Amino acid sequence: MSDTIVAISTPRGFGGIGVIRLSGDKALELAEKIFNKRIEMPRYAYYGAISIEGTPIDTGIVIYYKKPHSYTGEDVVEISMHGGIKNLEMVLNYLISLGARLAEKGEFTRRAVENGKMDIFEANAVIELIEAKTEKGVLLASSRLFGKLSKAVMSIRNKILEVNSHIEATIDFPMDVEEIPEETLRQSLHEIRDSIEKLLSTYKDSRVVIDGVRIAIVGKPNVGKSTLLNALLKFERAIVSEIPGTTRDTIEEMINFYGFPVKIIDTAGIRESEDIIEKMGVERSKHAIETSDLILFVFDASTPLQEDDLELVRFTEGKMRIIVLNKSDLPKALTKEELSKLFPNEPIIEISALLREGIDEVEGEIKNKLLNIDVDSILVSNKVEHDLLSKALTHVNNAIKNLETGTLDLVSEELREAIETLSDVSGENIGENVLNAIFERFCIGK
Repeated sequence: MSDTIVAISTPRGFGGIGVIRLSGDKALELAEKIFNKRIEMPRYAYYGAISIEGTPIDTGIVIYYKKPHSYTGEDVVEISMHGGIKNLEMVLNYLISLGARLAEKGEFTRRAVENGKMDIFEANAVIELIEAKTEKGVLLASSRLFGKLSKAVMSIRNKILEVNSHIEATIDFPMDVEEIPEETLRQSLHEIRDSIEKLLSTYKDSRVVIDGVRIAIVGKPNVGKSTLLNALLKFERAIVSEIPGTTRDTIEEMINFYGFPVKIIDTAGIRESEDIIEKMGVERSKHAIETSDLILFVFDASTPLQEDDLELVRFTEGKMRIIVLNKSDLPKALTKEELSKLFPNEPIIEISALLREGIDEVEGEIKNKLLNIDVDSILVSNKVEHDLLSKALTHVNNAIKNLETGTLDLVSEELREAIETLSDVSGENIGENVLNAIFERFCIGK
C-alpha cells in the first residue's frame, strides 16, 4: 500500500486555473472529503463546491483516474480550481492534515517510472519538454516522450539477446545446436556496436538544441560590436556611441535563432587600461572568449590594422571564428583582401551594422557553422542515457575482443552484462542516486 501524495501542479501565481493533484491508495477517499458530490465514475468531470471542514472555499472540477490507467499508475485525482494562491494553499494544507503527504520534487513522475508507466528515457523527456527554450527543443523532447529512444535501445537489446541466446545454446548443447560461424558472429557484434555508437554520436548535437550555443562578439574598442549585437537581436539592447570603450562590461542576451537557443555576448573592447572598471570588463571579455563556441571577430573597415587587432587575432587562435568587416559604408582603410591574408581559411563578411547591411549573411554563416543539425536524428540528450549506453558499448567491445581469443564463455558473459545494462531503462535497476539526480530537476507537483 503506497502512501498518498499531494501537490499543487500548476505554477504559483494568479491564473485562470490552479490544479491540485493526489496520487495513492487514499486519493479518492481524501478528495471526497473536500468535495460536495460523490465521485462514482473514473475519467468523468464532476463540478461542485470544494470545502474545508464543511465551509465552501471554491468551486471546481474533480476528475478521478483509477489505477493503473493514470499518469502514475496509482489512483489519481486532479482538482481544478480558480487559479489563486491562498485558496490552493488552504485546500493543499487541509488535504495534508487529512493524511496526505506533500510530494517531493518529481515524485509523481518517479512513481510513473516505478510503476512501469514510463521508462527513464521518457521521464527525462518530460522535464526536457517543460524546460524547452525553443521550438527545436520541444520537437526533440516530444519525440523522446513518445518512445523514440526507448524503441531504438530495446531494438539493440533484442539483437544482443538474440545473438547471446544462440551462443549460450551452442555452449550448453554443442551436439544439438549448430555453431555460429565466427565471421557471422563478428559481423553481428560489429553491427550492434555501430548501432550504439550511432546513438551516442547524437548526444553532442542534443546539447546544442537544449542548452544552446555561446557566441562572443570580439574586437578592439569602437569597431561596432554593440551595433552588431543590436542588429542581431533586432532591438536596441546596447548603448552605442562613437566614444571608444562605451561598453565596459559584457552584455549577454539569449535569442531564439532558427529554433535554437543562442546566447550572444557583446564583449568590452580588449586593450591596456589603467581604469579599474575597464580592466575588470576586459577580464570578463577574455573569459567570454574562452568559453564561447563561436567568435564574431569584428574589424573596422575605416581604420587600418593596428597592434590591438593583431593581439586579438593571437588571443582567439584555435577558436571557431567568423570574420566581420564592419563599417562598409565608410571610406575604406582596411579591405577584405588584407584580412584574407590573416585568415586564409575563415569566412570574411563585409557588413554595415549601422545600416543593417550584410546581417543576413552573418546569420547564415552562424547557422552553417553551429546549427546545421537534423533534430529528427537526435536521440540521446541526457547524461544518464549517455552513461548507460557507454557502459553497454564497453561490454560489447569487450565481447568483440574476447571473440578474437576464441573464448565464447567470455563473449557471452559480456553480452549478458550489456543486456542487463540496457534493461535498466525501466528504472528498476537504476541506483537511487541516479534516480534522485533525474527527478531533482523536476518541480513539486510533476
